[in-house]
Amino acid sequence: MKKTIRLVLFLSIGIGFIWWFVSKLSPEELNQVFDSFSKANYFWFVVALLINISSALVRAVRWQQLIRPMGYNPKLMPTFLAVMSGYLANLAVPRLGEILRCGLISKSQKIPFEKAVGTVVIERTVDTILFILIFFLGLMIEFNYIKDYIFNNINNIITLEKLQSLIIVGVISMALVFIIIFLLRKKIRETKLYNKIKEVLLGFLEGIKSILKLKNPLLFIFNSLLIWFIWILGTYVIFLCFPETMHLSFKIAFIATILGAIGPIVTPGGIGIFPAIIAQVLLMYGIVKPIGYAAGWLLWIVSQIGIILIGLTGFIYFSKTKKKDETNRINQK
Repeated sequence: MKKTIRLVLFLSIGIGFIWWFVSKLSPEELNQVFDSFSKANYFWFVVALLINISSALVRAVRWQQLIRPMGYNPKLMPTFLAVMSGYLANLAVPRLGEILRCGLISKSQKIPFEKAVGTVVIERTVDTILFILIFFLGLMIEFNYIKDYIFNNINNIITLEKLQSLIIVGVISMALVFIIIFLLRKKIRETKLYNKIKEVLLGFLEGIKSILKLKNPLLFIFNSLLIWFIWILGTYVIFLCFPETMHLSFKIAFIATILGAIGPIVTPGGIGIFPAIIAQVLLMYGIVKPIGYAAGWLLWIVSQIGIILIGLTGFIYFSKTKKKDETNRINQK
């Protein structure tokens, strides 16, 4: 019941973002969005689709690298299909996919479930750390662009005097929070929230230690970076779909990708919010909102089509494998 409520809540947020963004478009701008779709070069759409799928293939190879030191050698195809099936499950219930793909690989490749879960914890630890590092790298690279864009938009909403007042209030509030935490530190250490945060941080530390114990940790790090490179390349290729965005650089694709990655954190698959983020990023680089929104939706659709098609294929594959295993067990008896 809780999962259903959570799903409805997340989808409502996504639909809310779609309504909010579309409501800000004039009828002419909305027509321009649909016109952009009709004039897009879908050859590059297909190329971007294949590129996005290849990122999941690299993720499967990376997962194999984590499993093999435990004495198991999963085949690439089932590993890849398990990853894609997990992605599909995440569209319904966030984080369900991680548990599901562990179950699928466990049954099909005879790998203990708890060991498969352990490898996914390591994966997620690395992905989180890498996302934070890459995110701040992007902010540093384009600091002036982002700073000017934010301040220009803030100036349209709030005066400088009010902004200064908010900053002062914010600093004082943070100082008070730190003082309260310091004074109540003994009681805080006894709370469930503190222990949960501590558990997560220790898990991150264990994940990093596990990577260093791999036979080839540099290959693991390379594959992790390669996944990000492929995502950025997919964004860049989507830019080639529209005459208005063809000139955009790989650097802009990088910024769009890292900021767009916030979308799936907020709603399942980033529905609603992902295209809006991409539109705002491209607006920062002089691309009008309707074109940016069309590019954002095309990029979102590219990522979802592969997940749905191959994810469903994965479910069919594992269903047939399960039936085959059951038949073999009956015949052996």
